[in-house]
Amino acid sequence: MKKYISLTALCYVVAVAGIFAIVNACNKSKPTTETTLITNGTAAKIAATPLRQGEPQTKVVSVLGINTMPDGKTVRVMFRELEEVFTVNDPTVLSGLQTALNGNKTIKITFDPWKATVNQINPISDEERMVHDSRQIISSPGSSQRVDLASMSEDVINNMPAAAILNTVKTGLTDVIPDMATAQLMFDYITHQCCALPGPYGIDQCISFQYCEDGCYARAHKMCFILNNKYHYATHKVFSFAYPDGPNSLCVKGEKWGGCCINWWYHVAPLVNIKTPTGTKAYVFDPAMFDQPVLLATWLHAQQNPACASGAIPKVTSINIQPTASYSPIDTAHFDTDPTYSMTNSTLVSYAPLTTCP
Repeated sequence: MKKYISLTALCYVVAVAGIFAIVNACNKSKPTTETTLITNGTAAKIAATPLRQGEPQTKVVSVLGINTMPDGKTVRVMFRELEEVFTVNDPTVLSGLQTALNGNKTIKITFDPWKATVNQINPISDEERMVHDSRQIISSPGSSQRVDLASMSEDVINNMPAAAILNTVKTGLTDVIPDMATAQLMFDYITHQCCALPGPYGIDQCISFQYCEDGCYARAHKMCFILNNKYHYATHKVFSFAYPDGPNSLCVKGEKWGGCCINWWYHVAPLVNIKTPTGTKAYVFDPAMFDQPVLLATWLHAQQNPACASGAIPKVTSINIQPTASYSPIDTAHFDTDPTYSMTNSTLVSYAPLTTCP
């Protein structure tokens, strides 16, 4: 069963937990292996399967929502465990997903992330269901706020008090990065941990910035670990949502990875405070989208690209500023955690060989 814990009662433990040309020599044929990774001085074994470019994937998931697009024909589905929004064309698959949603049932699906389609529903074992449903969930309103980028001042967005939710996973962190030059040095170091580069890497597992269909939660968790433990700066996480308001999507163009379009129901990245000549501002680290730290408003606007709407409404409906320990959303107010970095590293190993645009 999922265990809900009040944020105020949660003691955040110490987390054990530009980009150049994409390397074509990624190993795309590794079998499932048990890999030992050392995070924060602690060795942990994880079972991870490097995935193959262009091939369907299989995952245990729970259905968050199903809606019909304005054209009255296209049906979209969102899963809590995947940030991408999918379409469903098979009536039998759609019926199975609707049954799972109505009954709040955990299921196993096969899907194509590059075409954003769900192909089939697979049998699921009791063990798979038990592992999935045992995740620890935080009940955390955080700093949740509805946003309307068309009417809100960018100054208001960029001056949001990120410091109101300080990193509480580790003491002795500096709350404000002193200047943009310092921030860029850290950003460049993180960027060069990209799995598309040949290495050697300065961390235990490269970060899959080159694959943007999914995995933002793992990338953000690893980036925060670096900022906290290598550079000793405080971080937060900013979650952007296009849920639950009907046929909205976060619509992004993968400019750095081939120019194809991606639709998400949420996205997450590290949020930091940087001192600027006009005061301390909220900046986002997201090397999957940018080559430098960007203001929060810039990051949000990039997720409303009308050229990538695909019939949806390109709109950020809300944001939620969370402490670093929050990992991925169950909905806009509940988040699971990954204090051991087992889910983080498993995701990064799996996505290491993949790239965004087929």
